[in-house]
This record gives sequence, structure tokens and C-alpha cells, in this order.
Amino acid sequence: MKRSSTIIMVAVLSMVMVIAQGRPMDMPGEGRGPGKGLGKSIAEQPYYQYMVFRMTEELELTAEQAEKLFPLNRPYRDTKHQLHMQMNELSEEIFNKEDISKADLEKYRKKLQSLQKKEIELDDKFFDEAGTFLAPQQVAKLMFFEPHFRRELSKELKDRYPGKKKDNKKFWKKNNQRSKK
Repeated sequence: MKRSSTIIMVAVLSMVMVIAQGRPMDMPGEGRGPGKGLGKSIAEQPYYQYMVFRMTEELELTAEQAEKLFPLNRPYRDTKHQLHMQMNELSEEIFNKEDISKADLEKYRKKLQSLQKKEIELDDKFFDEAGTFLAPQQVAKLMFFEPHFRRELSKELKDRYPGKKKDNKKFWKKNNQRSKK
């Protein structure tokens, strides 16, 4: 069992590396300073590669399923990332604007709704396509994989690099006593 899962992992990671050699996204900061590497496609990021590895484990993907899922996953992630970048730009525009009229507010609401609608449609299409070759349980896990993965990764990093932790218990204990009074 371990040998077959190792073979699957190696095959998936190799496939991801081959796929990752596609066209990079057009993003600022490519090849410069701290933002170096931001212009790369999502699939070229180490975070994404680790996520693929964990997704293969968590969803218990077969080699055939992995071969079908990851070519769908890359453009899905790239497009979703671009939508989030557009939302961030809209947010920056709003916070940098001194005065917002009611007309501006309506324009921003419509733009945000449009971006959110595109994101929902993108998710629906991706999960529908994945559902053609994944079991319902795998699709359900896939739908909630990213938040689960981020929590687990955060927990792993905290365990690996304990350092000095903030003691939030004192804050909550103190505020909880106030609310009881």
C-alpha cells in the first residue's frame, strides 16, 4: 500500500512539474526583490506543489483520478487567483479614495457582486467537472479542502516553529470575567 501511494505521489508531482512549465501569469513584481516569483503561475509555487501532494493524500486519489484532476485544478486556481487579485484592486481603490458618492457605492457593489458571481460560477463548473470522475465523498472533501489545508498547514508550522507565542488566554479570561459581571 505504501509503495503504491508513493508511486502515485511521485507521478502526481512529476505531472505537476510538467504542467507548471506552461505560460506564467502576467503579474507585477516578477524577477524583482521580495516579490520575486509572484509572476509565476500558481502551479509553480512551492505552496501549490505541497497542496497537490496533500490533496492527493486527503482525497485518496487514484493515479487515474489525479491525472484528470490536476490538469483541471491548475487553470481553476489561476483564474480564482486572478479574481481575488481583482477584488484586492477594488478594495485598494476604495480605501484610497477620499470621498465616495452613492453612485460610486453602487458601482463598487455591482463590480464586487460581478466578481463574486464569477467566482461561484467558476467553483460550480470545477466541482461539476471533478464530479464526473471523483466519488461524491471526494468532491465534498475537495470543496472544503483549501480551508482545511490552510488550517492544517498553519498548525504544522506553529508546531514546527514554536517560538514565542502570544498568550491570548489572559485576554479572553479577563474579558470573559467582565462580561459575567
